[in-house]
Amino acid sequence: MQQSVGAQLRRARESRGMTVEGVGAAIKLAARQVEAIEADAYAELMNPTYARGFIRNYAALIGLDPKALLVQLDQQQVRATPLLVEQADVGVAMPVQSSRRKWLLPLFALSVPVVVAIALYLWSEFWTAPPGESVQVEQEAVMPPVDAVAEPENETEPATPSADAQAADAVATEATLAAALPEASPPPPAETASAPPVAGQRQLAFTFTADSWVEIRDAQDRIVLSELNRAGSSRSVGVVFPVSLVIGNAKSVRLSVDGTPHDLAPATKVDVARLRLE
Repeated sequence: MQQSVGAQLRRARESRGMTVEGVGAAIKLAARQVEAIEADAYAELMNPTYARGFIRNYAALIGLDPKALLVQLDQQQVRATPLLVEQADVGVAMPVQSSRRKWLLPLFALSVPVVVAIALYLWSEFWTAPPGESVQVEQEAVMPPVDAVAEPENETEPATPSADAQAADAVATEATLAAALPEASPPPPAETASAPPVAGQRQLAFTFTADSWVEIRDAQDRIVLSELNRAGSSRSVGVVFPVSLVIGNAKSVRLSVDGTPHDLAPATKVDVARLRLE
């Protein structure tokens, strides 16, 4: 009669002169666990899955065939069973779908097609013009008033204009065409003649080689001159000192005071001259 798995392991151990403690130390088991395997008390090994692993290691240690022992172990109804470990409560509540959300989602899914259908109906009913309406409006806008086209029945035939009238019409036509054309830049005016000197006044004369802005203020900070001067022009102004000047594009401006040239370079910063004359 075939011996049990535990008995075969015990006999092989004893034949090799090994102790229970020596086998346990070799396969990382306690002496009581080795004794439970040799006594076929697999219930003391926590689980049949662990028992099969222990027996495989024990058989390999003492030179027996592990597969043959495991087949015999199956015949003894010691089979591996899945180990189920209950999940511990970690204190995190799982999300639960509210009752309101359960009926809101289907309602929303049903309401979207209804809203789209209503929007399409309103758009086609109120925002889309019937076919041909735009053409009719354009024709009505293009048609001139009947009163403006119809000629009075009793109106006498206009008299033939005289030669003087034709000449006047030609002059008027040329004036109209000249007004419709863009205004041409006037030729650079000649240097303005200096006004006669007034008692207490000083004459400031400007010559411009490019478009430049000039602003002159008197002692009470009132504006005496503020204008844009075109390239090639000149300007003469009589002022009572002290005055303050702001000259844009100062590198293109020549200034003279009572006929004496005045250098703007020391007062120019970023092409704008700011100075006070006293």
